[in-house]
Amino acid sequence: MKTNGYGGRSLTKHIKVYTNDESSKNLVLKMTGKVEAIAKVTPKVVHLIGAPGDTIQRIVTIVPEKKYDFSIKEESLQSAKNNIGIELKRGKGDKKSWELVVTNKRTVVGRYYEVITLKTDSVFQPEMKIRVFGNVSAKGTLKSTTP
Repeated sequence: MKTNGYGGRSLTKHIKVYTNDESSKNLVLKMTGKVEAIAKVTPKVVHLIGAPGDTIQRIVTIVPEKKYDFSIKEESLQSAKNNIGIELKRGKGDKKSWELVVTNKRTVVGRYYEVITLKTDSVFQPEMKIRVFGNVSAKGTLKSTTP
């Protein structure tokens, strides 16, 4: 069962089972459980909103849970659209963490979607994906609804 993106939440799945038992031709099994997060990723989705020429940048913080300690081996972009730049840095402080700096590189008005892939040494989650939504618009035409 795939549980990507469900870390820290409950998940319920129903499975229909067919049998050769005359009294119960099919059964529905219900599985419910809490999916443990292997890391705290803040924010989970990046929104880059601004005007051409502005510096539009967000920092994503990644902190592994103690139970699922891992390291990030590399970062990459899923597409070669050249809309964003990424830089991975070690986090500040004593805790093992990383800061992923995501910067808008688009210079013309328009929207875009990118996916950043972080490769880890974790057997539980060898890849982490971070979605990036961008909206570059003329000055004064768009108000940001994200923090």
